[in-house]
Amino acid sequence: MRLRLPAFVLAVLFVGAPLAGAAQTTSPASGSGSAAAPRPTFVVEDIQVRGVEDAQTRQFVIQSSGLAAGQEVTLPSGQAISQAIRAIYDLRTFSDVSIHRTDQSGGNVTLVIDVTPEPTLTAYKLQGIDDGDREDLKKQIPLLKGSPARPSDVERAKQIIKNFYKDEGYLRTDVSVQRTSTQDNRVRLVFNVDRKEEIEVERIRFLGNERFDDGDLRGAMEETRENRWWRIWKGEQFKRDAYEDDLDLVIDLYREHGYYDAQIVRDSVYYMGDGGLGIDVKVREGDQYYVREVDWKGNSVYPDRVLSEQLGLTEGEVYNGKALDENLYGSGRQSGVLGLYMDRGYMRADVQPTVRVAEGDSLDITMDVREGEIYNFGDVNITGNTKTKDYVIRRELYTVPGDRFSRSAIQESIRRLNQLDYFSQESLSGGPDISVDQEEKEADVSYSVEEVGSDQLQLSGTFGQFGLVLQLGFQFNNFSAQNLFEGDAWRPLPSGDGQKLSVNVRTNGTYYQNYSLSFTEPWFGGSPTPVGGSVSYSKYTRSVFGGRSASRGIRDGRFQNISANLFVRQRLNWPDDKFMVGSRVGFQLYDNRGRDASTGNRRPLFGSVPYGTNQSITFRQSLSRNSVDNPTFPRTGSKVSLSVEVAPPIGDLVQYHKWRLNSSWNVPIGENFSFGVGTNFGYIGSITGDPVRFETFEVGGTPFDYQGGTFGTDPVFMRGYPRGVIGPLNRTRGGNLQPQGGQVMNKYTSEFRWKAVESQQLQARPYVFLDAANAWNSLNAYTPNDLYRSAGVGVKLFLPIVGMIEFNYGYNFESYRSLETSNIESPGWSFQFSLGQGFGGGGR
Repeated sequence: MRLRLPAFVLAVLFVGAPLAGAAQTTSPASGSGSAAAPRPTFVVEDIQVRGVEDAQTRQFVIQSSGLAAGQEVTLPSGQAISQAIRAIYDLRTFSDVSIHRTDQSGGNVTLVIDVTPEPTLTAYKLQGIDDGDREDLKKQIPLLKGSPARPSDVERAKQIIKNFYKDEGYLRTDVSVQRTSTQDNRVRLVFNVDRKEEIEVERIRFLGNERFDDGDLRGAMEETRENRWWRIWKGEQFKRDAYEDDLDLVIDLYREHGYYDAQIVRDSVYYMGDGGLGIDVKVREGDQYYVREVDWKGNSVYPDRVLSEQLGLTEGEVYNGKALDENLYGSGRQSGVLGLYMDRGYMRADVQPTVRVAEGDSLDITMDVREGEIYNFGDVNITGNTKTKDYVIRRELYTVPGDRFSRSAIQESIRRLNQLDYFSQESLSGGPDISVDQEEKEADVSYSVEEVGSDQLQLSGTFGQFGLVLQLGFQFNNFSAQNLFEGDAWRPLPSGDGQKLSVNVRTNGTYYQNYSLSFTEPWFGGSPTPVGGSVSYSKYTRSVFGGRSASRGIRDGRFQNISANLFVRQRLNWPDDKFMVGSRVGFQLYDNRGRDASTGNRRPLFGSVPYGTNQSITFRQSLSRNSVDNPTFPRTGSKVSLSVEVAPPIGDLVQYHKWRLNSSWNVPIGENFSFGVGTNFGYIGSITGDPVRFETFEVGGTPFDYQGGTFGTDPVFMRGYPRGVIGPLNRTRGGNLQPQGGQVMNKYTSEFRWKAVESQQLQARPYVFLDAANAWNSLNAYTPNDLYRSAGVGVKLFLPIVGMIEFNYGYNFESYRSLETSNIESPGWSFQFSLGQGFGGGGR
């Protein structure tokens, strides 16, 4: 008996054919109606395998067949024989299987299993595609060198290739397979891929629509779009799965506006004469309905009023089917009706809505609530952290063993882990794994994290008014001071306790030097109380500047700046746990001296700071709320901070009072886009009535422009404009312009961002921006609508070692006066670069 895989069913039915000669059958007499004679049974004396040389494989075939010596089998077509053939085929190792009998002696028989092994794959090759696609496809194709080259796997590989290019718009991709076989049953495969031309959606038409025009319905579709010349960033390929989802979105648009009966009657996708795709969709809109009654049944934890408020459907208003789904199950930052229950421990709660058409154009909605039982958090496990210690992660978690189960606690835990900036967003975006113990009514939670490099090395140089300045900086965001004296912990530095240590050196030799050190312990005393401080020292001498404008006509000039501060912040529980208060005490010393080269009179090296020694002691108090999902690349949430800083007029100390209000708001748009806006307001005034000479606002430029220091001003960065050109200016004795600094400052920012790359090696966020800012001498001169504006494009890149790198190409809409030439510069484009800090910063 010899069977082929495509005829497997026939093989099972007629497996006894080769054995028919040994079977004796008796034909019933005509019209007798008697049954066929019973088939004879035999005892298997021995089993042999032919077609494979390896003894171990032969034994494996016998074991897989289920046949054994001493077993009784019915010949020629018994069940045992059929099952044996089926079991061997199921191994997916042989292309042909047959079972014969031999050496029959009385009631004993020897069985021979003939098998033909599938050819072994020596290699396969993909031709006609680029290297990037080749690597992606090899991860999906189920073919391995040294494994059987089964026809089903070859066909599956062809389909995978076609589907891969179908998702990229190559709907007519053709794949042919070239086989090269050898005598030792080995085969080499070559897949010849012809993508043909890319096919895009050229036309989408709707039929039967009256309430919404074609443009409205096309706009509801997220992935399936008509090809338009101005969509240069994206081809309008047709993807079947996305298209089916888009049809649901069209119905959602109708349901959102009360058309409960709306449906897709039919749709067709076809090739047009120009090679593109056309889509026709016929809809049946139905009538617009209103909510007559919302009735809750089965609820005991929450009253009807609370659940109805969360559901958001008001009796008498137009029915909104989309809101029903979103507010019931939750969408975005809204927890939904089920979220209310899950936050109270009812993790198995369920609500089933029933919508019935009532009189006329009215709908009655019945919400059947099954609350279930209360669950608590069981074990909370953490995996994947190789550097960060468990307790650093656990102290950020709101999922505590024994506490009542809460979905909000899980969401807040994920947000706070993202805030650490130690782990990839992909590893956290899906949330933790949850396993439920029904008997104990506990939910075990497992957080799987993937650590990314958060430490930064800053090595850069810039050439400006101080000559060539080199910077070497280290920022360790997951430092461990506790393990400083543990030799095994230095890899290359002690890490894992969540502390922050920053060391920076800037210099251009002996003429300019700057050293800074900062440290932060985020959990002082076992509570979320960040405590830390910083100290820095800067020194300049006249020799470095030579004939530069900053010190022209000055000899024996020197400038020194010493600053130090200590701070403590405390997380609040009211109004919610996203609020924080902070206190800081600081000290500043400026020593600014020099002599006029011609008269010998005393003259400051830098005109922005008064001559001689000036010192200040400051006290700063702040209140902030932070709910952003990620500190480096925020996508959702907001951040608001209000602060007041006072430098008391004690003796000869510098005096002022300073107020700052900063805010930023982020809104997600789809899966990969977001929109952010921000404001920055500042005011500095005098306590005694004397002029304010320090900490005024200097607007313009980038963090890269301030590597040499700020010289008593508070920099506010602004894209599209050079350093310090926005706001009040004054002239030095040499006739050069320099920033005077403003007492009042306004800044507004907006960005439309795209999450382009998200990996361990690189994170990239291209954006489009629109900014506006200005600074004024006093409140009397304050005109809030008088702003310097800029717009352009940029990209923020984050590399694990280097940190943040930002480029932008911006257009300034207002003219400004150049500090270098004193000429008025007209509106135009300019390129800017920043390393280590984004343009959104600025100000202390």
